[in-house]
Amino acid sequence: MRALLLYFLVLSFNSFAQKTDVRVEIFELKEEVKKLQLENIKLSSELISSNSKYENRILDLGVKLENLQFEFNVLKKLVEQYRNVGVNENSTSSGVKGSTVEGNLVEKSESKPKSQSSSQCSATTQKGSRCLRSARSNGLCWQHGG
Repeated sequence: MRALLLYFLVLSFNSFAQKTDVRVEIFELKEEVKKLQLENIKLSSELISSNSKYENRILDLGVKLENLQFEFNVLKKLVEQYRNVGVNENSTSSGVKGSTVEGNLVEKSESKPKSQSSSQCSATTQKGSRCLRSARSNGLCWQHGG
């Protein structure tokens, strides 16, 4: 009888210990789930931040592209006007130089579209924010390749 009582006592301690182990595991798993949820929130916010940075970069590049297209068209017209002036000077001896060409260039450059951030570097820093240095002609500062 004592052996049977001792057997049930050992068995109850084992089941109690197993229940405690399971409860500890459940607690640890819940803590791990909380950590993973926090990491998920952090990664989601970083993704949103990265998307907005790249959207801003794309907009800046679009503005720069428009400016380059405008400058290309102005230079193309200048070349055409210089060719026409050269032909006119060779065919007539009127002494007219490229003053009309320069005048047209001044008029066209005054109507050039303004870029939103032409003097600020368009590069992104290692922290992910936009560089605050002054940009050179290619839109980048000295450190980012300007």
